[in-house]
Amino acid sequence: MLCRGFVLAALAIVVGTLTLGPASAEDNLVLEHGTRTTVYFLADEGVAPIGVRRTIEPTSPYAREALVALLAGPTEEEIQAGITSAIPPGTGIRSLSFRGYGGTGAVVDLAVLPATYDAVDRVRVITQITRTLIGVSGIERVWLRSEGRPWGLWRMNGGLSDRPWSYESMVHLDVGSAVPGTEAVTADYFSAVP
Repeated sequence: MLCRGFVLAALAIVVGTLTLGPASAEDNLVLEHGTRTTVYFLADEGVAPIGVRRTIEPTSPYAREALVALLAGPTEEEIQAGITSAIPPGTGIRSLSFRGYGGTGAVVDLAVLPATYDAVDRVRVITQITRTLIGVSGIERVWLRSEGRPWGLWRMNGGLSDRPWSYESMVHLDVGSAVPGTEAVTADYFSAVP
């Protein structure tokens, strides 16, 4: 008897699902004309990354479209809500290529990232780009370039680091002089993964 009741309940769910009808016009618009992704900007006066949903063209690779959405910057409404970007307006994509087994590494070459950015602003830019691209088009790590040259953090010996960035490498990436969780947190402090 229990088995028969289960079968009838399952049949009712299937029939109910079939009679719901087509998706709403809004759902069809998203499915036919784009796909959703998350791009990362900055919140709390630049202290923390914040994910914002965008509809992008369903063009392969999605990573390029996600990057285009990120470089477009926050909307006017988002700016009014205090969302910003460390990536300068007018920054464009010079190239996006893939490397490694299965193309899980992305090499992003942008024009023109400021060479004068300090460590905090560099980490903000690295965070926005890396967190936007990780998981999109199968990307697991990101190398960042500006005008064909490595663009990362300064090494102790004076050169620029040319390491790939992954979500795991960002987990403990905190820069600045403030102490999180106190009133001393200011825009001079940044944590890549709050």
